[in-house]
Amino acid sequence: MAHEILSVKLCELEDRFARLSGRIHLSETAGPERLRREMRSLRSECDATELALASKLRRSRTGVASVLADAYAEVERSVQRAQAAVEAQAMRSADPDAVAEEKILLAEYALDFALQGADRALLLAMEAIDAQHTGQRGDGQPS
Repeated sequence: MAHEILSVKLCELEDRFARLSGRIHLSETAGPERLRREMRSLRSECDATELALASKLRRSRTGVASVLADAYAEVERSVQRAQAAVEAQAMRSADPDAVAEEKILLAEYALDFALQGADRALLLAMEAIDAQHTGQRGDGQPS
């Protein structure tokens, strides 16, 4: 069962990374109006996904769901604080190039964190599969 669930999630992740790559390319080549439309669309998608994830965590019957929900909320608050700090600094700056550079740096690190998150998710998936194998063997020894 874990293999099927994790395979589906991996496919979702691959789709999202492909869309991420495409949208970054589009952002670099699109005109300002098209870029702003894409940003609005992505914000709506992010909001909907966040609501769906929060709802899924609330409906979960496992005790770990509340821990996961709290951890996700903490990460989201941290990202929002960093973005707010960059925006506040942008409001104080008279150099638009410096503002753009700071926003690029924020985006670069957000992508680095996403990659780290993907690697962490892979490790957790591997540990879950290993635990399932160990449980199925019933001998308590690693596979």
